[in-house]
Amino acid sequence: MIKPVHKGFRAAWLSLAAVIMISAAAGCRKNTSKDLRPDYNVANDIVFIERGLFHTFNLLLKANLDSNIMHGDLGVIDNAVVSYSRSSGKFTFNYQDKLCADSATRNGRIVASLTGDFFTSGTGVTVEFQNYSEDSRQFTGSDNLVNNIMSLGGNGGYYSTIVNLTVAKDPAHSTLWNSLLTYHIPVVIKMNPDSLVPFTISGTGNGTSSGTYAFSFEVSTPLLNDIYCPWIRKGIMQVSVPSADAPGGTIEYANNQKCDNRVTYNFEGSVFKGWIISKQLNY
Repeated sequence: MIKPVHKGFRAAWLSLAAVIMISAAAGCRKNTSKDLRPDYNVANDIVFIERGLFHTFNLLLKANLDSNIMHGDLGVIDNAVVSYSRSSGKFTFNYQDKLCADSATRNGRIVASLTGDFFTSGTGVTVEFQNYSEDSRQFTGSDNLVNNIMSLGGNGGYYSTIVNLTVAKDPAHSTLWNSLLTYHIPVVIKMNPDSLVPFTISGTGNGTSSGTYAFSFEVSTPLLNDIYCPWIRKGIMQVSVPSADAPGGTIEYANNQKCDNRVTYNFEGSVFKGWIISKQLNY
């Protein structure tokens, strides 16, 4: 025989269930004590621009390792039609609505003018973005690079100086970017272009995000990659957004064992894991 449930016990059980449900809902609720949109806006802008700069340097490095381009003056790298003028030392990378390996759709031209051999100390490179865009984000400005052989580890390298590069997210929002970066290139890459030996990026930068937030950053753990992966595999950037509720945080790449486009933001314990594609990182 089934015994009836005592009314007092039933009421206590329902009250306990309600408390459990409320606690569970609170545990799943987004932390609203801090406005993290400034941080996400800045981190996304940094990741997108960094992707573009890395891609540009990677194109230049690959072109100078490609014997067909260096001797035949024409080739294709990651859907960019590449032309090279030996007399002027100028490379032109031309895109026409091309989806590239790093999931970005590119249009326009990148023009790199060299003063000498790419792998020789003292060579300067001026990189100009000419009506160039990635996922409709238009780059306006230039990158000035100088080859400076560094003794540490026998690596060659390029110092990159960028002043007032602007990247338009849409007609009303643009990011202003300044940076001093160094691309460290292992000597073995010149001797063996198919080598998977990684090269690294270090340096600092600052600017104003597309949401008008001032920011600065420092590469605290060198950004690492090889020339055959379109994304950064490893490295940490320390990011400062003075006006945000969480003014300090990190951008972290932790894909050293594989080639993928994952990235993690951590602003004082508030963590966002994402992918470096425009549909995911769109703050």
